[in-house]
Amino acid sequence: MHPFSILLLLSSLIILVVPRAINRRDTRPRAAYTLDNDPAGANILALRIDLEDGKVSPPVRTPTGGFGLIGNTATGPSGPDGTFGQNAVVVFEDYLFTVNPGSDTVSMFSINVDDPTDLSLVGQPAPTLGDFPMSVAYSSALKIVCTINGGAKNGVTCFSADHVKGLISLDSSPRPLSPYLSQSTPPVGPPGTASDIFFNPASTALFAVVKGNAGTTPPTPSTYFVWPVVHGSVSREAVVTRIPDLLINFGGNFVSDNILASVESTFGVALLKVDPSLELTEEVHTVVPNQVAICWSVYAPRFDAFYAVDAGTGLLTAINPRTGAIKGQFSYNAAEFGFPLDVAVDRTSMYILTTNASVAVISLNGSNSGNVPTLAQNLDISEGGSKKLFQGMAMYPS
Repeated sequence: MHPFSILLLLSSLIILVVPRAINRRDTRPRAAYTLDNDPAGANILALRIDLEDGKVSPPVRTPTGGFGLIGNTATGPSGPDGTFGQNAVVVFEDYLFTVNPGSDTVSMFSINVDDPTDLSLVGQPAPTLGDFPMSVAYSSALKIVCTINGGAKNGVTCFSADHVKGLISLDSSPRPLSPYLSQSTPPVGPPGTASDIFFNPASTALFAVVKGNAGTTPPTPSTYFVWPVVHGSVSREAVVTRIPDLLINFGGNFVSDNILASVESTFGVALLKVDPSLELTEEVHTVVPNQVAICWSVYAPRFDAFYAVDAGTGLLTAINPRTGAIKGQFSYNAAEFGFPLDVAVDRTSMYILTTNASVAVISLNGSNSGNVPTLAQNLDISEGGSKKLFQGMAMYPS
């Protein structure tokens, strides 16, 4: 069986994406990163990206200086999705940031611009003042890093990012997420766990997401926390929004200054508008056909598409970031290559971290002219760690 099949919703949707004009070829060295969330000692795996074909090379391991920790499900230790959310690893400018859930710290690395697999720890891992940090955000405008603690002692803690000293705490205690988040350490999920943290494009607010629970009576909505940035600092008081039909929400990506494309595992994708008061309203509700558990997402401006990724089927859905309309869907043979754990896009390639301890590289070349996205590579990275411990996917340059 061919690993890919296109599911055309209408014959007119054979064009999945429309690339933006590219003025010049980007020849900067490139790399992909994932976290080996190992309780015995966490590591970042860095995979060099070939500039010609987008394929990745075997990973280079760099210790984070901290320890991993795996969340639980109702029946025992979690499977491959050990942190229940997005952005365990992020890259901005020439720096990489990652969480250490088992040691309750965050690490900052500088990236060698000539060899981005060469990472150097900046300072020491910084305590998050809570339990089980699982997602991290950075604002290059503010030089501020924030993380969400998803364990028994929950909350959001922020740091200044110094290129010499590393991470310096800006808080004496986390911004509380209770009563909307009430967990153990490690947490039990995915329902009722922390999902994601990120700044808006203008760095005027910090957003965090906590999942609800579709299995309660009545269902419990997910919760969005938004902290305004005042005079260059993240405030302590959050604006809280709960949208009734967002139940198992995994966060998402800003697709414009005030529109957030959000992935919801109970139906698909929602476009949320952020109003001046920082409250959110659901502008578009997109039900994705055949979806089982949409958990991961990536916004690719070059292709004018927001990709929603189904962890349960391997189905990838291209969404119009302005209207929420489905532009097209394609799937890969996830039963053979592994189900998706996270996703990123660099230039014309999509990189999928899989449950089979591999990175699947999908070429999007020619998608705008009707060509089927093709599997360019499926690299086994199991020698870099256990397949049940890999978490997150980030790219350099970001």
